[in-house]
Amino acid sequence: MARKYVWWQPPLRALADRRTFFAQMMTLGSVDDVRWLLARVSEEDLRGVLRDPPVGVFNGRSWNFWHLRLGCEPVPELPARTLVR
Repeated sequence: MARKYVWWQPPLRALADRRTFFAQMMTLGSVDDVRWLLARVSEEDLRGVLRDPPVGVFNGRSWNFWHLRLGCEPVPELPARTLVR
């Protein structure tokens, strides 16, 4: 799964950054892959990703879905990247 969802890093390095790995799966994961994730990771771990998300990974649809799925309401604004000049 690490190779599939964090394709730009070697799998062991991707797994070391659980927050990004989980966020990538939460955003891009197929139904089967999300089931795989939920069978191995606690919902509290996923709530932690929502509390401190990697900026630029979530889209509006996945951001809203996971907040509602994990009972994290109200849904806050989607984190946005800030551009530095």
